[in-house]
Parts: sequence; C-alpha cells; structure tokens
Amino acid sequence: MRPSSIDRLPKEVRELIGSLRSEGATIDEIMAKLSELKAGVSRSALGRHVKTLAEVGERMRRSRIMAEALTARFGDQPDNQVARMNMELMHGMVFEVLTAAAGAEDEEGDPVTLDPKAVKFLSGALKDLASAQKVDADRVLKLREEFAKEAAAKAETVAKQRGMSADTIEAIKHAVLGVG
Repeated sequence: MRPSSIDRLPKEVRELIGSLRSEGATIDEIMAKLSELKAGVSRSALGRHVKTLAEVGERMRRSRIMAEALTARFGDQPDNQVARMNMELMHGMVFEVLTAAAGAEDEEGDPVTLDPKAVKFLSGALKDLASAQKVDADRVLKLREEFAKEAAAKAETVAKQRGMSADTIEAIKHAVLGVG
C-alpha cells in the first residue's frame, strides 16, 4: 500500500495533527496550521486521516472496555478458560483486520490492500493461535487422564478395603480408565 500524503509528513507534523485533533481542533483549524507549516496536504487527505484516527480511537476504546469487562467477569476463572477467551478474542481481531481491509480506502481514496508482510503476520498469528488451541486441548486431555488415574487408584484402594475380588477391582479400573 502506498503511503498517504499524511504518512509522508515528518513525524513531528503527524504528531501535531493527532495532538490538535485530540484537543478538539476542527479540520479547518488543522488545515490552517498545516498551511502555516507549508505541509502541502489536501483537505480531503486530512479528512480521511482524521476519520481514520477517529475509527482507530473508537476501536481502541471498545477494546479497552471489552478487556475491562472480561477481566471483571472472568478475572478469577481458571487459566484454561482465560486462555480460551484470549484465543476467541484473537480470532475476532484477525477477522476484524481482514474485513476492515476488504473494501476500505486509504487516505488518497485508493483501495486498501494488505502488504505481504501484513499477510505473513496474520498467517503467523493464526498459526500461533491454532498451536495455542492444541496446547490447551492437550492440557485438558492430560488433566482428564490424571483425574481418571487418581479416581481409579482411590476406587482400587476402597475396593480392596471392602474385600472386593481382584476381578471386580479390574472391572472398576477398566470402567474408569478404559483399560484392563
């Protein structure tokens, strides 16, 4: 994607635009300041940039609210539930990035395309997400197996104390563990 005329400005000027906008300056007021600096930015490019800033700000605000709400609701949940929630959030963010790029326009009015580095990053994020889900599933399976072994050992101890036969004990272990 080609950098917009705003993206090509010096960092200080871009920061000034953001600062003026966050202080409530209008597009015309920002344009007047940019004219003083001889920045050479069109009003439409500035309008698109300001709109993008507002959209990004709104997304960040929603993400912060969501994170606070989820922390309040799930903060005391076991690690595996928090991990699953994080994976779902990541799925949502990747989906949002991909759908936001579809049909979007940059500050110059050109269609937004994801550059190969961004696609590679998203691909890596999805791969890492799938890996995290596998680790989580493996962890759950291991915990279940450990629980079943503990239950079988306790059942065997109680069965021996109650005088049950070796065949009955093996049948109980088979029922709990699925092995003989």
